[in-house]
Amino acid sequence: MFYSLGYPILVISYILAGHLTDSSGSRNTIIISLFSTSTVLFLGFFLTSGIEGIIILSIQAFLNSLYVTSSSTATGALSSRSVKDLLLSFSRFRAGINLGWVIGPILGGLLYYYVGWEYILLLGSLGNLISIPIAYKLNIKRNTNNSLHRKYFIKPSKYLMEIIIVQFIFAFVGSQVLFGFTVYSTNILKISSLLIGYFISLNSVITALFQEPIGRYMAKLNLSHLNYLYMLGSFAFSMSYLSIFYPGNIVGLTIFIIFISLGEIILNPIILSVSYIISFKYHSKEIGMAMGSTRMAEGLGRAFSTSFTAYLFFIHDYEISFTLLSLVGVIGLIINRVIYNSLKNEVI
Repeated sequence: MFYSLGYPILVISYILAGHLTDSSGSRNTIIISLFSTSTVLFLGFFLTSGIEGIIILSIQAFLNSLYVTSSSTATGALSSRSVKDLLLSFSRFRAGINLGWVIGPILGGLLYYYVGWEYILLLGSLGNLISIPIAYKLNIKRNTNNSLHRKYFIKPSKYLMEIIIVQFIFAFVGSQVLFGFTVYSTNILKISSLLIGYFISLNSVITALFQEPIGRYMAKLNLSHLNYLYMLGSFAFSMSYLSIFYPGNIVGLTIFIIFISLGEIILNPIILSVSYIISFKYHSKEIGMAMGSTRMAEGLGRAFSTSFTAYLFFIHDYEISFTLLSLVGVIGLIINRVIYNSLKNEVI
């Protein structure tokens, strides 16, 4: 129920984020999101009551949508329009994100222990300000057509609708590395929350270490071989859930983390690359809106998955629930025309 309440906010946030990316340019939107985030974190240092914290978190959720949409669009704009170049760019993009997920909690934990929560917000505010000059140097050519054809909504092409569905299913299945994995491990396997935290961190460590090298390898493959790799990644990604409860111990958890990380490493840059190609070809005047729609689908997939899995856990046992998730992943990720056609023809 808690996650379902955030659906309207999430949808509105990504619509506005896509519009701002198109009207102001991806570089300017990145700078706006960094500066605004810095301001919100700075205010959080002084505003410590419960209601004020909820308001700050809501604003921060919108700013995160802003940054995710604009940075994804900027990554595509800084690359050539070929699948191979986009694969490498989005692989490096993902590697950087996961490196932050590895370093951030470590530094945050140390700072929390020594100086307290408020000073983490203050240092986070400073960190965002330091990032602004770097973002300003990004050499992104602004599409002047966007300012002449501003829209708050777009009419998605059938290809964009297909990639939105792919993104939704990908996030729906993959987000269980947090909620479903944690609930099952603590309630059934009786593993400590500290050890679960280490397993979740392992997911980010694996991605940070291997995303860029595997991305370089994928960029060297011909497109037919890349198709087969996509199928392999889809299968490993989805079936990894079955490894949780068949061994029923730490070995199963380790296998799960390794295989779901491998699946994410293969699938994520492919899906992002195809998303940008479709956005550029069929929605050139509203690329930000199109990319925002795919990122919104990812956010909705994660939120809806948590609510849906909680319901499955309530009416079924864990084995049945994870089996259903695996089947959803296999059907949704392997059997989709838009990915295969895009990889076959570079553009549809």
